[in-house]
Amino acid sequence: MIRGSITLQHFLRLYPKVCGMTATARSAAEEFNEFYNLKVVVIPPNRSSIRIDHPDVVFTHKEAKRAALVREITKVHATGRPILVGTSSVEESDQLASALQQAGIPCEVLNAKNDELEAAIIAGAGALRAVTISTNMAGRGTDIRLGGAGEHDHDAVAALGGLYVIGTNRHESRRIDDQLRGRAGRQGDPGSSRFFVSLEDDLIERYDVLALIPLPHRPQGRDDPVDDPVVGSEITRAQRIIEGQSFDIRRTLRRYSAFVEEQRQIVHQRRQDVLTGKVPLGLLAAEVPQRYTQLRTRLDELMLRQIEKQITLFHIDECWTEHLARIAHIREGVYLFSVGGHNPLDEFHKLVARAFRDLLRTIDDEIIETFKTTEITEHGICLDKDGLKGPGATWTYLVNDNPFGGWLERAFRGIKERLKDQNG
Repeated sequence: MIRGSITLQHFLRLYPKVCGMTATARSAAEEFNEFYNLKVVVIPPNRSSIRIDHPDVVFTHKEAKRAALVREITKVHATGRPILVGTSSVEESDQLASALQQAGIPCEVLNAKNDELEAAIIAGAGALRAVTISTNMAGRGTDIRLGGAGEHDHDAVAALGGLYVIGTNRHESRRIDDQLRGRAGRQGDPGSSRFFVSLEDDLIERYDVLALIPLPHRPQGRDDPVDDPVVGSEITRAQRIIEGQSFDIRRTLRRYSAFVEEQRQIVHQRRQDVLTGKVPLGLLAAEVPQRYTQLRTRLDELMLRQIEKQITLFHIDECWTEHLARIAHIREGVYLFSVGGHNPLDEFHKLVARAFRDLLRTIDDEIIETFKTTEITEHGICLDKDGLKGPGATWTYLVNDNPFGGWLERAFRGIKERLKDQNG
């Protein structure tokens, strides 16, 4: 049961000051400015980067790509040069590690499942003959020292070309690809990067990128790399389109969630005022005067206020939870309003405003009803017996909050159809 919900955009804006530092912020400058009113300033590097970013190697199917990855890693490993392989999932990292072990290549797997060993694995990722397989999140933002933790073999590794970074997939955001590339060539050290891509990769299939490639250039199944530059350029173009669509979705989400966030703040403020005693409680005395007066004959005023506080806090939480479920239901079908020629955002605001008015009335009604029916003794109320006890523990979840479900995929398919018509 979800008892609270807030988007990351609004959560971050709760901080009195927001700032950050990353080497990949420039491509997201527009979003930082629009969402957080933050300017992106580019600071020149301490030392110029001499990293070499090689063109992608594209294959028609995953099996050919995996075989090529094993061959490439085996060949480079034989020279002693350290290799960092970035995968898109824990499952893929485990599969590649298994294939390398079968080929006789020892490797370390960094996939956020062994946090206590992560620092040690990263410390050794730049050592001679090191092969490290990592998921996107593992090791991000970390300097990988050439020659290992003590940099004893720094010059030897640098002479071999530095750290070699291999990406096994393109991602929806170029920033993620750039962050992987950025593991190599740190602080002016030599290094290089290359991505191995398959036309069966999740990104390619999810957005049907293959359909964007003109028919004369669409490759058939083969084990060797695809050498047509049109294929590579279309994959890169598709990634830019996906990024743009993702930005539009986050922008639209912000317009939808801003209204709900205002409601959340109103309810949260009422809850805090009740919890801290900032405002006096008087609903029960005003609405149920007969029972309130009767209870005052055997209970003191402090006990009655505590009872009202317990009931009020419980029903604020429960009614807000039900309100979130109602909003989720509205959100599920909001895009259907466009079919009838209505603006989905306007209709969403109307329905959510009406639901919020109902929420405020329901909270008071539930408080009053509970006070009328619950058993109250000189010890107060029994939270467990009357079902007024909240959960013993709470959990925080990070979710991909998208009010349109698969709207990005639907929008991208529309672009694909238009391009297909243009290409004949």
